[in-house]
Amino acid sequence: MVASDLMDVWSRSGSKYRIRSILLLTVNIVLFAAVGSFAFWLRSGEVFAPAREGYWDLLAQTFRGVGRAEVSLGSLLIEPISVQAVPIQIPIVGLLVAALISIPILVAILYRFWSSLPLIAVVGFLAVMPWLAVTLLGSCILASVRPFRTRLRFMSALIGLVPAILYLTLAWSGTTDAVVGRIDPVDRIKFVAPWVLAVVASTLVFAIVLSIAKMVDYRSGAVTPLLAVMFGLPVALFEFHVGRDELYYRLLEKLDQAHFAEVDASGEWQQAALRAWERHPLPRPAWEAMREIEEEKWLFELATDIGPWQSELTRHQAEISDRCDRFHRFFPDSPYTPNALFIKARAWDRRVDLAEFKTTKWIRFYEDFPSPASRETWRIIVENRPDTALGAVALLRLAQIEARDDDVERATAKLTTLLDTFDSTPLISSSSSKVAKVSKGVLARGTPEASLDIRLERVVLEAHRLRELLVANLDAIYGYDPICGSRRTDDSPRWGLLDLDPRHERYVEHLEAIKAKYPNCQIEDNIELEIANAATSMTARIDRLEALLRQFPRGDAAPEALLRLGMTYQSGGDEARSDDAFAKLTRDWPDSIWTRQAAGFVPGTARTRLSKAGI
Repeated sequence: MVASDLMDVWSRSGSKYRIRSILLLTVNIVLFAAVGSFAFWLRSGEVFAPAREGYWDLLAQTFRGVGRAEVSLGSLLIEPISVQAVPIQIPIVGLLVAALISIPILVAILYRFWSSLPLIAVVGFLAVMPWLAVTLLGSCILASVRPFRTRLRFMSALIGLVPAILYLTLAWSGTTDAVVGRIDPVDRIKFVAPWVLAVVASTLVFAIVLSIAKMVDYRSGAVTPLLAVMFGLPVALFEFHVGRDELYYRLLEKLDQAHFAEVDASGEWQQAALRAWERHPLPRPAWEAMREIEEEKWLFELATDIGPWQSELTRHQAEISDRCDRFHRFFPDSPYTPNALFIKARAWDRRVDLAEFKTTKWIRFYEDFPSPASRETWRIIVENRPDTALGAVALLRLAQIEARDDDVERATAKLTTLLDTFDSTPLISSSSSKVAKVSKGVLARGTPEASLDIRLERVVLEAHRLRELLVANLDAIYGYDPICGSRRTDDSPRWGLLDLDPRHERYVEHLEAIKAKYPNCQIEDNIELEIANAATSMTARIDRLEALLRQFPRGDAAPEALLRLGMTYQSGGDEARSDDAFAKLTRDWPDSIWTRQAAGFVPGTARTRLSKAGI
């Protein structure tokens, strides 16, 4: 039945009553503005959205259909704080969304449609959820405007909820697309639970507020107390069970990932070269020459710090370092403070893979050749978190830096500590961690360092490799100079094996220089192994590895050389020779870390055949 005489807040015309109603509506709008600001803060760490740089572009992204995740409602479940990592976010997000949806609909019913417009504006411009605002506009029209409204206000509210439910369904679908393949099946319930809770909570709010409104004969003030509760409850849950440090740390992680993400720059680079060629005065140089000039320009901007110029990499490193220091100052007791220190140290260790850029025009970073700038931060991590995965990485990086400084004794001691602590099991398996994660249940919260994706088995392997190099190669003539570099100024070159970055374009040339400087040195087999690993063709790599094994059959580089040889044969489809290499490795070096690694490359049939042969 269409109603034409429904009682609402504005049905009474007394001035005193009208003033009271306006004041309470204003309070509702202010409280709701706080809810909207909280929703935006949960995604960005910023309270007042319009003050944000690029605010209007952020809004526009939504309607362009190519928007960033932070404009999407589903982003509340994914970033910066994922409900998968922090399950308490489920009720926080659910109650928050329930408030954003239910309050405008209730205000439209009790205060008339036009009174809901400021609240819809809050959703669109303060919470920065434009599509939800558009949805709520339709919801409020259905709930309060003739001919859609009914005498049964609760029914009107439920009808108004329908568009919001459809929107939440779409949000769930978008969230599913974003996380597919990244979560365990048991965790999927975490990504639908907030929307279910939002619908249930909205329905409950409708029932409570409309019942109270009927009891007070639809006088103003029915919405305000419950709005205050719905704002205060998610804020309190977040403050006491999540914490601001969680948000700001996740934002720090997000910034770090953005700064050091892999980027396919081939198209942009090609366009830049074309523009430079077209702008060049006639007669223009050859196209290939212009491409080379543009490539050198890009390489300079990516990784060169000369004079007043600062590379993009250095700017990003400095920004990450500053953000990490600020986090440490504001949250010194946070469980994420060690993570922030780790991110800071790792940022200073990041380098642009220039050889990769020259070859593929992809901008990629690596961090396994540590910088002296990170030394102090790694030291702090070792002192405070020695028994964690963070401490393992820190011990390895410090050992690498100290070995390059010719402090072999301290480097070896750190490597021994690392291996004694973290190499107690035959091989650390990533699959076992997945099983453990599932067994903990849906509501389990991940460890602080889980998001850093530290491959502990890789750290252990690198530690083994470095310690074996240091322990087995004290040269009777040259000492540690071929490994750590000479500290005598009259020697040239003064670098050693550990001073060389394997990704440097002149890496092989520098290795040959070490061989020439230190003929017949103890690490000649290790140098040959590095040259073989750097070979770009499979044939050249095989020839180098086989020559190494013939010349140094019992050298300390032989186990790794056999593993590399077996892997190379395997990738080329020569299973017989691959099996032979793995069999020799297993037979001659049964206790080597490389034999343990080989287990992952030997196919099941070959493993059975080797087992029958007693290998």
